[in-house]
Amino acid sequence: MKRQIVLLCIIVSLPIVLCAQKNTFPMLKGEYLGQKPPGTTPEVFAPGIICTDISEGCSGWGNNMEFFIFQRWINRNSYLYITHQVNGIWTKPELIPYAEKYQIGDFTIAPDGKTLIFASNILIEEIGSEGEGGNIWIMEKTETGWTEPKQIGKPINTKYHDSYPSLAANKNLYFFSRKPGGFGQSDLYLSKFVNGQYEEPVNLGDNLNTEHHEWDPYIAPDESYMIFCSMMPGGLGEDDLYITYRQKDGTWGKPKHLGNEINSEKSDNRPYVTPDGKYFFFTSTRTGNRDIYWVDVKIIEDSKPEHLK
Repeated sequence: MKRQIVLLCIIVSLPIVLCAQKNTFPMLKGEYLGQKPPGTTPEVFAPGIICTDISEGCSGWGNNMEFFIFQRWINRNSYLYITHQVNGIWTKPELIPYAEKYQIGDFTIAPDGKTLIFASNILIEEIGSEGEGGNIWIMEKTETGWTEPKQIGKPINTKYHDSYPSLAANKNLYFFSRKPGGFGQSDLYLSKFVNGQYEEPVNLGDNLNTEHHEWDPYIAPDESYMIFCSMMPGGLGEDDLYITYRQKDGTWGKPKHLGNEINSEKSDNRPYVTPDGKYFFFTSTRTGNRDIYWVDVKIIEDSKPEHLK
């Protein structure tokens, strides 16, 4: 028993230990943690500082780029870290409140820059769980700190896997789910926010969803385009990033593969665009380790069909 307790303490304290090892956090000044912005070729974001030999995942910024949140995977557990810009200098990353208690997993930050919407594997008794589970939760940043997370409830959360939520400016919610009745193993869904409530999620149809996995949707604040990940045939790697644009009649256009500049022969997912609209962030295992990459948003502008420009 004593040995088990010691082992448990080691596992629980691992994130703290890893952070403590880097007690000489560099002085970072300026926009984007003082990193030199990339061009049209993706680059690892803040190598050796944010991106390490540990696996990194989702990332997101405050609306005024005043804070940066990123995900790090340690022993298959997700931990969220946050760094703030204070008087022009970025603070040493620390665990975001409730990160461990609520097992905060994949996330995005809403266009308001203060709403963090995420997936968690915590069991919700009234909803239940089928297999790996997974439900959607929300927490907000206020003047006094982060609010305690609340699960978004039915009809969005189900006993199946519901994850990678992304909010538009009007609070419409895009996410993927593995609930039955779709076209494939994971499908993309939309739940509209009407009169202060979320409506029954609607499958986004077989123009976007296939018999394979579609997941990780990022919706533009104005819902003009959506970037998502798919394992459909014809990609370069395990899963690739695609973009679809909203047509003038309100439907979604045929997904366009983002090409071999963005995609690789490995796994590419977790798309996100900075609030200032300048850079596209995503993750990739192209070098053998999952890292956060960023690239000029020009790739999105250039992919837009002529009839929508």
